[in-house]
Amino acid sequence: MSVLVPDKEDPTSVMKRGGLEVTWRGGVKVKKFNYVPFRHVVDQDLALPTLYLHFLHEDFHVQDKEFDPGLRSGNDNSEQRIVLPEMFTGADRPEHSGGEDLDNAIRIVMSFLKSQATMPVSTVTAKAGGFSPKKNYTVSAGPDRWYFSLKASRPKSEISLDKPSFGIPEDSDLYLFAENHASVAFMTEQEKEAFETCIEQCGEEENEPWRRLAIFLKIFYEGAFAYNQRISQGQGVFLPKMTGLAALGVVSAFEGQAGIATGYPYLCKPEFLQFSDTVPVTIRGISALSDRHKRYGLCFTRSVFVWEPDDFDSSKTLNFCSPMPHGGFFYVPETLGQFNQKGGLVYAFGDDKESFENALGVEEVQALQSGGGGGAAAAATAAESRPQACVICLEEDATHAAIPCGHRAYCQDCSARIRTQPCPVCRVPVRDVVRIY
Repeated sequence: MSVLVPDKEDPTSVMKRGGLEVTWRGGVKVKKFNYVPFRHVVDQDLALPTLYLHFLHEDFHVQDKEFDPGLRSGNDNSEQRIVLPEMFTGADRPEHSGGEDLDNAIRIVMSFLKSQATMPVSTVTAKAGGFSPKKNYTVSAGPDRWYFSLKASRPKSEISLDKPSFGIPEDSDLYLFAENHASVAFMTEQEKEAFETCIEQCGEEENEPWRRLAIFLKIFYEGAFAYNQRISQGQGVFLPKMTGLAALGVVSAFEGQAGIATGYPYLCKPEFLQFSDTVPVTIRGISALSDRHKRYGLCFTRSVFVWEPDDFDSSKTLNFCSPMPHGGFFYVPETLGQFNQKGGLVYAFGDDKESFENALGVEEVQALQSGGGGGAAAAATAAESRPQACVICLEEDATHAAIPCGHRAYCQDCSARIRTQPCPVCRVPVRDVVRIY
């Protein structure tokens, strides 16, 4: 099962001290938990860059009373709404410096957007006055404003980051994932290339409206972080209201902005992830990382994974792991069958990749230098506390370390294939490998 632990104490600490009581199969009350860490995949080629929030300009927000709420799929916790404003939908668009290639890409993008857009239409209201018993009505419409709906993911989580440092609006209470537009999965290669060209070149324009359009297109094409305020309705009921919608970029949006780091991924079994919470990865550089990087979704903050060990009937103890106390991303293969077979990769927000790298290999190097004894015992202890998956097959445990650097990254079968290749952690050429016991 997955369970969300409230308050601010680290979820792992809560579980280790027996601070959670679980009524398990057969009504058994369980307060004893065994920590079983998930395996890391320590490979520079699978690490994600630090990401920065780029918020959508208010020109692209739906205006108050512009859209009939009766036409919506839900509130801001289930659906996020964006609008392409009039300055881009007509012929009199702002000038740009991108030349003919950008002109052609814009033409393709606008044609696609128009085919998927709906018109903002206000609520129909009765007109005042008149002597007839039959009512007359009035409604407003905006044919020059193109409206789009983005499905919001299931996880809705508390914000644990310092809001000003990341650029998050102060009145935000929750964050969630606004999935890319449903039509993206059905784009042609030409349409995908046109969107990517516009996102890249418009984002580099000196003209501010085009940079704002680049963020809009990035959100439409890739998805975004959405931020909602809780507006109390009394008796524990609240109405969510969107406070900001942010695309993710690899450069900061303002000087001094804090970025979202994720470190190395964890291998995660399919029973702890939801394939239905994912959308196709449209960033080609990420989708090419591995066969587990074809779809992605958002993880809950403060989520704890709990499962039953084989000896539960006698031990009355459950296993647990909480790899992402601050939430994270997860990536899965392209099909449900592949996902059920391989599981996914979880990237935890706030993981410190540098500290993890610095700690890796220290005990292993000591073991190699000492020729066994205490160094080997230390290496074995490190292997248990920092379980790793083989970076080649991503299936077996990493039991073999590289020489001379000492980084443990390979299983026995794959270790024979990497001699003379660079270490996946430090990039030092591998002369040989040795088993860490």
